[in-house]
Amino acid sequence: MSAHQPSIRRTEYREPVWEIPPPPDGDAVRRISERWKLSRVVAKLVAQRIGAGNDDVAIDRFLNPRFEHLHDPYLMKGMYEAVTRLAEAVYKREVVTIFGDYDVDGTSSTALLVSTLGALGVPTEWRIPHRESDGYGLSDRGVELVRETSGTLVITVDCGVTALEQIAALTSDGRDVIVLDHHETADSLPDAVAVLDPKRRDCPYPFEGLAAVGVAFKLVQALEDVLGIAPGTLMLPALDLVALGTAADIVPIVDENRVLMRAGLRRLSRKPCVGLAALINVASVNRRNLTTSSIVFGLAPRINAAGRMGSASTAVRLFLATDDAEAFPLAQQLADANRVRQTEDKATLEAAIAEAEEQIGRGVRALVLADASWHPGVVGIVAARLVERYYLPTIMIAMSDPIGRGSGRSIDGFDLHAALGECADVLEGYGGHVKAAGLSITAENVAVFRERFQAVAKRQITDDLLRPKQEIDVVAELGEVSLDTIADIERLGPFGPENRRPVFLSRNVRAAAPPEILKGAHLKVEVYQHGAVREIIGFNMADAAPLFENPVDIAYVPETNTFLGNTRLQLRVKAVRTAEM
Repeated sequence: MSAHQPSIRRTEYREPVWEIPPPPDGDAVRRISERWKLSRVVAKLVAQRIGAGNDDVAIDRFLNPRFEHLHDPYLMKGMYEAVTRLAEAVYKREVVTIFGDYDVDGTSSTALLVSTLGALGVPTEWRIPHRESDGYGLSDRGVELVRETSGTLVITVDCGVTALEQIAALTSDGRDVIVLDHHETADSLPDAVAVLDPKRRDCPYPFEGLAAVGVAFKLVQALEDVLGIAPGTLMLPALDLVALGTAADIVPIVDENRVLMRAGLRRLSRKPCVGLAALINVASVNRRNLTTSSIVFGLAPRINAAGRMGSASTAVRLFLATDDAEAFPLAQQLADANRVRQTEDKATLEAAIAEAEEQIGRGVRALVLADASWHPGVVGIVAARLVERYYLPTIMIAMSDPIGRGSGRSIDGFDLHAALGECADVLEGYGGHVKAAGLSITAENVAVFRERFQAVAKRQITDDLLRPKQEIDVVAELGEVSLDTIADIERLGPFGPENRRPVFLSRNVRAAAPPEILKGAHLKVEVYQHGAVREIIGFNMADAAPLFENPVDIAYVPETNTFLGNTRLQLRVKAVRTAEM
């Protein structure tokens, strides 16, 4: 850092708070281990994740999520009205227009409904807004796009729950509208045939965590019922897209999403649609070992790149492709767009760091950064990286004339969507979730928004919230962790938010040899405890090497490392601290 730049408070300089759960009941652990044939340490994990009572039915649902565990779709408010109207369109062969958002969830939802209705012989048209020219969700421009189609029934997916005026405009045209969404609702709902959103306040549906593609799937589930079609006829072919949108939208992988993700990953690995098979090939993703992470880091960035750097319609056309000759050029387009996006990311991140450090030098508790040269398609990604770097809520705004478009990411304990709500009067619009949100704003309001948002952050964010947390799932001896342990851990998947891959803690371990520093950044060292020796790897953790001169506590994720056909155990370290004796 140059002399004129202020010192900064990066995450790596802040000692994280280690959150260690109390040990579970020993009798429950023993029973789970024996009944479900799990190692004792993984039985501890099951007991931790199931919680009070460790009910056998709940444990079985967790370890063996199956289709019969799906909730009744009619429990979702508005489902009867939605599926009745959709069935009418099926019988009459009405033209149905699908309008979806431009991210992975929106494009996969759109393709799911288009392909499902197509299989029933229903004519469909679809529209996806362009991020730069059309704006987010069902905007006024979105209404124009829908009016270009001949659909007498319009279904919005991953958007629409707050578009009261726009849906009123469509209904005034004589079109019926069904809204499928999963975002937070406003005080009033659109005047539509039905609004399906598990987050709507009057909805008794037992699970709020569905992505939009999950809500679309529930409509398909109900459609099978009302049409008298054999269960699975429509649902099974949709599962690859359901897994894609669910994983990419970072929704909790618990409850119904566990069923959808496990079945969806199986479908994606064995019988994906032509377009996804081509993308898996182009992205060099291991199809035989697909995980939630494969989607989040391998497939989703390429799909999102279509909407970030060009038109998300490319992604929908890929999902709907019927042969390799059509699919592979589209998959390659996404890969090329992703490479352009990565270059844009790097330049934007460098500029954002400079501005962020200037603000941090003034003692801010949240970052609001804006620049006319930034591409609106990359500001969300860069905002997430700044949160990782500084552990402060961050909003990045790509300014343009007349409206700038921003994207924000938050930290644990700070509700970003609610904070934007407190500043709504200086925004043109906003939406999203607790941890991620988007907004639109005029250039003249950026300064006052920054001041207002900062005031909310200073009022709500305590010093404790600014310390990142290192959550521990289970305390284990090194000798308890083996390749067999990892096989047991996989039975807890699919992993993702609220069911992350478990983090182990081993206390008072010592280095068996001096640590190695790889590529100047990564830490590799053999450690031992009570005679057990294990290899650990810490990415970008070279600074932790001196700690291994003394006994340490290590937080890590057990993994396998396969090289030249040889698979061995490796512990990926997430945090190290001097051992607490």
